[in-house]
Amino acid sequence: MKKTTTLFILLVLTFAAAMGSFISAGDISISAEVTQASIAFEAKDTLIVRLSWEGEPFLYQIDGVPMPVLDKFEVLGSSSAVSAGTDSSGKKMTGRTFTYVLQPVDYGTGIINELSLNAVNKVTEESHLLQTGRITVEIAKPVPREEVASSDNTVMFIIMFGFLLIFVGGGIVYLKKRKQPEPEAKGNEKYLNDLELIKRETVADGKLFFSRLYRLLHSYLENEQSLALSGKTGEEVISEVQTIENDEIKATFISWLERLHREKYRPDAPKSSEVDELYRAVKTFFEKSSV
Repeated sequence: MKKTTTLFILLVLTFAAAMGSFISAGDISISAEVTQASIAFEAKDTLIVRLSWEGEPFLYQIDGVPMPVLDKFEVLGSSSAVSAGTDSSGKKMTGRTFTYVLQPVDYGTGIINELSLNAVNKVTEESHLLQTGRITVEIAKPVPREEVASSDNTVMFIIMFGFLLIFVGGGIVYLKKRKQPEPEAKGNEKYLNDLELIKRETVADGKLFFSRLYRLLHSYLENEQSLALSGKTGEEVISEVQTIENDEIKATFISWLERLHREKYRPDAPKSSEVDELYRAVKTFFEKSSV
């Protein structure tokens, strides 16, 4: 009887130890890093977010690819990968990696804000809210490309000879056909063309559309309204726009710029209807201004 009792106690302790091991298995952790802490304005950086847990790849469910909230950066592309292996003690480990290619849109201190995601344990149905830390990257000012003159006499001769042929050929064509040069784009036709191009190239990416539209509006304000916006923050840009004498243009651009600035910190992607609405409004403005 005593031997039977002892055996029963050992079985209970063994079962409890096994259950304790099962419950602790599956702990999940998150980390984030960038490949470069300081970059040139013309360069690109990479953000890597890693998840790691003990157990099989199917143990945790993570819905979708989380998108980071950025300042002075935009996401050019993202990817996800899953790996499995064992640690030094022989435990089964799984890792999932999210990789984002980042491109600067301004210089100064770029910020990658805290990224949050939810992981659900399929066995225990327990939900884990995971969050990375805030990361900063120093972005250098844009460096103008300097034209370097060549001292090679042969190259200079070829260039001069080419210009001569173009000049003579152009003169002959002009004398033969008396063709008038085609008129350049007038008014805001250039901005309309650029707007159409942006819409075509970002048809499946609303956030990229808003980012490129923000730069197009900057270009219009600098060239057509004579505002100095290079290197200024969003608030400083709004202050410059406040100096525009035309009240209608002033109010219109302040409304657009404030909305586009908010979109940078929006965690979810904009709807296609929102993109189309702003696209039509900007297009109508450029069309009316071209008349």
